[in-house]
Amino acid sequence: MAIAKMALVSIAGDLGQLDDVIMQCLGSGAFHPEPPLQAAGGIRGFTPLAEENPYGPLLAKITDAGVAAGLTPHYDPGAAGEALQARYCEDFCSAFREKTTALRERQNYLHSEIEQDESGLVILSHLAELDVAFDDLFSCKYTKVRFGRLPLDGVRKLEYYAERPFIFKSFDIEGDYQWGAYFVLTENAPEIDDLFLSLYFERVRVPEFIHGTPEAALERLREQIARNRDALAQTKKQLADVVGENNAEFTRIYSRIRFLSDSFELRRFVSVLRREYIDVFYLTGFIEQDRAAAFAAGIKKLDGVDVEIRPHDSDKRLKAPTKLKNGWFAKPFELFVEMYGVPAYGDPDPTPFVAITYCLLFGAMFGDLGQGLLLVFGGWLFWRMKGAVLGRIINRIGIFSCIFGALYGSVFGFEELLTPFYTQVLGLPGKPIEVMAPENTNLVLLAAVALGVALICISILIGIWTGFRRHDYERAVFSANGIAGLLFYGSILFGAAMLFITGKNLFTPLYVVLLIVLPLAAILFKEPLGKIVRHMAARPAEGMGAYLTEGAFELFEVVLSFFSNTMSFLRVGGFVLSHAGMMAVVFTLSEMVSGAASPIVIVAGNLFVIGMEGLIVGIQVLRLEFYELFSRYFDGDGKPFVPAAVTPDESK
Repeated sequence: MAIAKMALVSIAGDLGQLDDVIMQCLGSGAFHPEPPLQAAGGIRGFTPLAEENPYGPLLAKITDAGVAAGLTPHYDPGAAGEALQARYCEDFCSAFREKTTALRERQNYLHSEIEQDESGLVILSHLAELDVAFDDLFSCKYTKVRFGRLPLDGVRKLEYYAERPFIFKSFDIEGDYQWGAYFVLTENAPEIDDLFLSLYFERVRVPEFIHGTPEAALERLREQIARNRDALAQTKKQLADVVGENNAEFTRIYSRIRFLSDSFELRRFVSVLRREYIDVFYLTGFIEQDRAAAFAAGIKKLDGVDVEIRPHDSDKRLKAPTKLKNGWFAKPFELFVEMYGVPAYGDPDPTPFVAITYCLLFGAMFGDLGQGLLLVFGGWLFWRMKGAVLGRIINRIGIFSCIFGALYGSVFGFEELLTPFYTQVLGLPGKPIEVMAPENTNLVLLAAVALGVALICISILIGIWTGFRRHDYERAVFSANGIAGLLFYGSILFGAAMLFITGKNLFTPLYVVLLIVLPLAAILFKEPLGKIVRHMAARPAEGMGAYLTEGAFELFEVVLSFFSNTMSFLRVGGFVLSHAGMMAVVFTLSEMVSGAASPIVIVAGNLFVIGMEGLIVGIQVLRLEFYELFSRYFDGDGKPFVPAAVTPDESK
């Protein structure tokens, strides 16, 4: 259970050296700044350094210019240290944006022209049989023409309206539609429009830029589309050339401005003491102990700057941050711990315990050698391709799934595949654990509860250890998660186990009073007892009557939580049985189909079980960790270690 050891760093010096100090802090990537202090080194009068970031507008401007050009701003640490004049950066940004904006606008214009011409091309392709110029048709004073398409069923219905004053001309058939046009006198147009609307006629308006006959217009549009496509390709090439020519310089300027902007943001952690002849800055924070000496040596190279390395608890106003530090196996499970919160500095790190218990519970609930191997490989692939920490977790729980799958003798749901290995090679009477045997059902459920009892007891022991390390004797001795709670819980379980196994009743009056009633009384009066230990007045501030009333309900909740937490682990045994049951269903379905489809059903069933039940088991195990175990020993009230650094992307 490792938490990185911290040291408190105090940096003071001439305000003129502040920029160099900030660059050293950012460059180290290991300095966790603390809010500015009103007093430093016993000297009062320090005030927070409140200055507006002058690089913010320029950073926003160059970022917008890059995004508009289709670039993703990329921070290059190697280019961040190069000195550049603000005027040069402004000029480059303006010129770059002007060039790319003009080309982008030209590109968008050509896109819209091509889309417009292509829509006109579609319309004209259905009206190609018309041998009259559109200009002549639309210039008629006494007749109107409507182009569009009519459902074939509507075309057949036109014969019922043969006496109406209109002429319908068919041109082309497209699927269930007939393209055509109807001609009508101007005075009859409203009536005929209503008629065709009732027949679901879909009118298409011929664009104003189309002139002449459809055949001639088609030829002109094809030529115009070809010209626009050539112009678009040329414009895209010009834009790509401009972006390519300026990409390196854009990255260099962006990286420098990003660095300057983020380094200036670090100034909000600085306090300043202004005097007549000199202005002094003061910056404090935390750094890992094993990096403190090298960090201090780099700061000391600056003239007029002093740095002091002190123990993490030397300033009671500051709370040391927590940086989790675990080995290769447990490190991915820091993700789950940080979802709940980080431990306070000085408290035990729960990550190794979470890693072991999560893998143990998942493996027991999802035991299958073949499916476990798929999880191992799939998790590794997910991590390598996507860099996802979750992939490393899947890889590790897959290993435990393989272990329990070997004990269960299950390989992709084939429950007897490993039986010859155990009987003929190892000389055993059968598989170590026969999950599907009806006589073992109760044993599996009892084993799950026993495992839960053991994990709850270990969690309480960790909580007791944490309480003693904090010198919180109320928590360590008198609380439900302290010695009193462990004594009550253990006595109940031990007495029940002896009664169940041997038939011997240990619940004598003396046993009940000493090991059950007294611990419950200690839990009830934990606050007054804790105050007595701290040499304080034991009487509750709200009065004894109110305290006892509230305490009685809390005590009932404590007893109920012990029972409910223990019973929650029945789900472990339930999933052991349900996993085997689901695979039995898969094989039953495979037997119901033809021989050729049977392997497909088995493969699909395995993939479904891995995906669905694997997800459910993962969530259920995480629930057990958070609600049944974390609540016993882990507060998650620590402060995470967040070193000052340049943000490499646009997440800010």
